[in-house]
Amino acid sequence: MSNTRHTTVLSSVVVLLLIGSLFIPVVYADDHDESTEPDRYYQIVQGDQVVSVDPIEGDDSVEEFYDYHHPHVGSRDDPRWGRSFSSEGTVEYQKDDTSVLLLYEGPEGVSLVALHDKYHETQTDGTTGGSVSWTVSGLPNDGEWAVIDDEYGWLTTNATQDDLFYVDPVHRSGAPGTDGEPPNNADALISWVWVTGRNDGVAYRGLGSDVSVSIDPAFNEESYHRYGDQRRANEFPNRPYQNSGYNGTVDDWQVIVPTSDGEEFDRVSLERLDEPVDIRSTSVLPTLRSVELENETIEPGDSLELTAVVHNPGDTEWSYETSFRVGDTVLQREYVTVRPGEEQTVTFTQEFESAGVYEVGVDGERTTLTVGDPETNDTDEYTGDTDGDTDDTGEYTDDTDGNTDDQIPGFGPVTAVVALLVATLTARRRLTR
Repeated sequence: MSNTRHTTVLSSVVVLLLIGSLFIPVVYADDHDESTEPDRYYQIVQGDQVVSVDPIEGDDSVEEFYDYHHPHVGSRDDPRWGRSFSSEGTVEYQKDDTSVLLLYEGPEGVSLVALHDKYHETQTDGTTGGSVSWTVSGLPNDGEWAVIDDEYGWLTTNATQDDLFYVDPVHRSGAPGTDGEPPNNADALISWVWVTGRNDGVAYRGLGSDVSVSIDPAFNEESYHRYGDQRRANEFPNRPYQNSGYNGTVDDWQVIVPTSDGEEFDRVSLERLDEPVDIRSTSVLPTLRSVELENETIEPGDSLELTAVVHNPGDTEWSYETSFRVGDTVLQREYVTVRPGEEQTVTFTQEFESAGVYEVGVDGERTTLTVGDPETNDTDEYTGDTDGDTDDTGEYTDDTDGNTDDQIPGFGPVTAVVALLVATLTARRRLTR
């Protein structure tokens, strides 16, 4: 076989390898399958408390999920017929003397569901009822009231519901009626009362878009109406003779947070009963725009000052959690709330006692800090105090060679092309000698 034939065969192999390398993706150890990421994100915020929450998923409509029963539906054959005046489908999420918020995603979208107190088949097993009012703003214009508990007063001429619903014209979709206009340009004022052993609530469908719904609550004696309330003694519904069964207290306000497997759930208590709550939805999360050190070199015992800029490209105000890290150790966490289309700056300070070269940053953005003379301390282990986070170890081993674990060393497409071209030229030179 001639040298020319050797060269031709080898060149053909090289060409095939070159073509193949262009279609071989670069492999990363921490490769990320975006198809597993949720398309939409939700959080419930009260003051400085931020609860990230996913909807409970189901095949039933939110009406079926809630499963509200009352006797004023026209027929005992109707599946909604019953005398509980309560949600019978959500008992597992309900709790005595507790108001609950949850999100439910059914075939028609995501709904905000509220559940006050707990339904008991034997009424005397339950706690005394209660009173709650919400003033609601920020409802999406294309949403609807899927369940109004209780709404039977608008459906029959021989019964009047205890609850009051004041809904503005833009947000009356799904509501069979209204008790008037809500105050202070709100979208709705909802005021519930319920008796011993029963529960109350509502379901509003339409959180599948970028929204921020605000609830200004009033529990117990602060509620808009409560039996025996002397603030409006001559106004309906004032029934002082009934207050023994209706005037219990709500002592806790909780958010239902499904676990990662979707089979169980956790309860997260909100910190206050008298502070507004925002329910937010977005499809575009804020991003970290920059991380900068005030000084790249400090002396042992000094503090660094690091600033991070967070940008919100979405259409919803969002609370973004920033994590200040030294190596892989989280030392501080702080939420920053960013309006749509705007930026916010968060600043971290941290004291360093030992000389060394440290990798510091926020979230995945890192930079290098030099403390004193690195040669006096070649371990680069952080031994300072942390802020008490449960995952803080107080120590880390710094990796300053720039080779992180998120990439498997190997040939990417460009590297493969260059390497194979070099190999081809070398082979041709040898064969033609």
